[in-house]
Amino acid sequence: MKTCVILGSNSEIAQGLRPLLEVDRWRIVGWNRHATALDIPKWGLVIVALGRVAPVGLWMEQNAMRWEEAIESNLLKPVRLLRNIWNEHQAKSSICFLAGSNPNSIMSGYSAYNVGKMALLKLCEQLDHETPDAKFFALNPGTVLTKIHQASEGWDNAKLAAARDRGEDRAAKLRRIYECLKWCIGQPKEIVGGRNICVSDPWDVPGFLDKALQKDPNLYKLRRYEAWPA
Repeated sequence: MKTCVILGSNSEIAQGLRPLLEVDRWRIVGWNRHATALDIPKWGLVIVALGRVAPVGLWMEQNAMRWEEAIESNLLKPVRLLRNIWNEHQAKSSICFLAGSNPNSIMSGYSAYNVGKMALLKLCEQLDHETPDAKFFALNPGTVLTKIHQASEGWDNAKLAAARDRGEDRAAKLRRIYECLKWCIGQPKEIVGGRNICVSDPWDVPGFLDKALQKDPNLYKLRRYEAWPA
């Protein structure tokens, strides 16, 4: 049986993905912040579901230690835990980082969260480049209202209310996330390695996204945009 390690197994998205993975005969080994040790067998898949949104608010008004802890949670803790279990990885393993819902945009009040998640995308590309026998990719699940968004209460109430008013079929959203995850796992390293794949991307259009990614090595990666006048 294949083994999947979920780092941050208490996250609501991770909990929603678990039964879908089990149907596909993945053995799940979870780790969360209440665990005292990592006792991990040989694995072929890691899903990194760690991170936090808080603190939310203008950067100069935030407690400096809490602000830095948010970046540590979104960026440094994942790679620290990966180091601890790396000797158990199998050849051609997949490592999936759950990216932020929209870290590319500037959102007032979310400096620690966005900085941590954007740095995670560059980390993903760097680790993929340095690791020939495994592929690293980031998966952007879109906005799924979970307990992590409670940090926005009182700061971004209008946005939260709009998301709630739209409603969401949680099961359908998690199924879509899982199908995108399976697509990424099934692609070769040169297609998804080091990329930030969004669930909203046209990955399920046969022969479209895989060919576009193969053609452009910079697509869906963190890059400076340059536009020169004609």
